[in-house]
Amino acid sequence: MIIDRKHFNLKNKCVIEKLHIKTPFRYGAVFQNEACFLYIKDGDSTLNSPIENLNLNVSESVLLKCGNYFADLMQKSKHKNCEIFVIHLHKDILQELYKDEVPSFIKSNGNNPFVQKIEKQNIIDHFITSLEFYFQNPVLVNDELLKLKIKELLLLLLQTNNADNIISLFSHLFTPRQANFKEIIQAHLFSNITIPELAILSGRSLSTFKRDFESYFNDTPANYLKNQKLLKANELLASTDFSVREICYAVGFSDTSHFTKLFKWRYNSTPSNFRKCQVLK
Repeated sequence: MIIDRKHFNLKNKCVIEKLHIKTPFRYGAVFQNEACFLYIKDGDSTLNSPIENLNLNVSESVLLKCGNYFADLMQKSKHKNCEIFVIHLHKDILQELYKDEVPSFIKSNGNNPFVQKIEKQNIIDHFITSLEFYFQNPVLVNDELLKLKIKELLLLLLQTNNADNIISLFSHLFTPRQANFKEIIQAHLFSNITIPELAILSGRSLSTFKRDFESYFNDTPANYLKNQKLLKANELLASTDFSVREICYAVGFSDTSHFTKLFKWRYNSTPSNFRKCQVLK
């Protein structure tokens, strides 16, 4: 649940916002005509794009291109809250900012990943600290300052350790990439993303997603994903010393009793007994 939100608008569009979120919380976002920079000030997050799953820790950030995303926000501290900063990169605003110098990240060509993770960087931390000051003193904020802060962020990102990857992603920020169907399914076989959320990540309605899925895999989404998770659990039970609970979560189930019930239905044995039989062989 979002318990507090502060934001600054430019041209009637939100460009910078600060969110306090009570965890655990799943947040879905669709960036149709914008890219986005997201910074984890406090807490942990798992970000799901159409073909990637990223773990983000405190002081890490990510640059997202146009597309659909889900974020699972978690907090391991006693405060039970997560704090994030978001800078929205609207295409029309960037075009105005750079009208006399069209940079490579506004041009559109080629194919590339949906996201670029940026590990902890001191220069980014200091930038976020400067935003904190303006959220504490909003009367100082005007349109020109917001424009400067956006340009400052982009320049700082090009000074990070993975500047080459940032430049590559910049060049495609506003070219929504259509991941192929197989890529999306394979990327999330063992996540706890729901079927309606998979449909959103694929850019399809739920009914179209189910129809395309059955046409491609000759099976329903629910049955195919369940069987793939159970096959993976079978493999992990036989080849690792992970606990049943760890394996349950690793393959994308969120409840051990449900996992055990399904496993017994599929293999006529509980996970624990299945492992004991493997050891005796």
